[in-house]
Amino acid sequence: MKSTDPALADEEPADRTVHWWRRTWPGHSRPGYPPVALVVTDAGPVALANRQRAVADLAREDWGGSWWTIRAHDAGGDGWREYDDAVPVIATTLDLLAEHGPMGPVWWRYGRDGARYCLLEALESPDTRQAYDERQDAREEKARQVHRELMRTLACADCGRVPKEESTWEYGPEGQMEWTRRPGGRCWDCHEKEQQRREEEREAGALARLEAARAANARLRPCWTCGSSIGGKSGSVLELTEKAGPDRLECPQCDSDREEKELGPLVLPAPTRRELLAARFSAPADPWWQERLLHAELYPVRDGISA
Repeated sequence: MKSTDPALADEEPADRTVHWWRRTWPGHSRPGYPPVALVVTDAGPVALANRQRAVADLAREDWGGSWWTIRAHDAGGDGWREYDDAVPVIATTLDLLAEHGPMGPVWWRYGRDGARYCLLEALESPDTRQAYDERQDAREEKARQVHRELMRTLACADCGRVPKEESTWEYGPEGQMEWTRRPGGRCWDCHEKEQQRREEEREAGALARLEAARAANARLRPCWTCGSSIGGKSGSVLELTEKAGPDRLECPQCDSDREEKELGPLVLPAPTRRELLAARFSAPADPWWQERLLHAELYPVRDGISA
């Protein structure tokens, strides 16, 4: 039928077409067609229940509506039904009507659970968009609560500030970088302060070790070749940062020069017979005495020629 609503006078004919039942029942405000009430009788309780289910199965395409989802919501397949082209169906038995009346809890709405509802409750469509929105709001609120709880676990261990996101983009010495928070971790500012503190601590520790090495090497025997500290020149790239071992004979610079000139390993002069005889009665004054003895064993001289 064509609508006579003056507000639709300028619309296309197809847009002015309305179902005849909307003219007959202008107060119908629910989506879909007018509801159909099914009353079954003349059978036992089991047969009547099976009869209602059989009608529900056969007419599912008419009362079921169309299923809609929103993928962006990531609702696990949850959605709602649109009933614009559906016929709501409610069913009951004659015995229930006689006992409770049409307004009593006697109606089963197709598409809902098997419970019986009062007439107005039964006419409310199941799985509507409004019900879905309420469930979605509850899911989103739960997700926000989980996120808030997670963020509280990511509070900075130093300043206590709670981040808004797990990962943020920060600008550092190497440009833009992603900063991912961890439980018990620090915010970016406190992380940089901690890194600076650790770097200063490392530098102080390295300087302390260097000073200790310098003092220890200064007390050791000097370099065999140049006579300077066995640890090398202070402040040079080759300076030892640890106490020289007992097998070191030259400072790092002389050792490097020997390697560059391909001079081979340094062999100390073997002790003479006189030195060996004197060593039986008193400790030699030569700081290299033990190394000379060792080298004499490693590089024995035969017939005046080093082996």
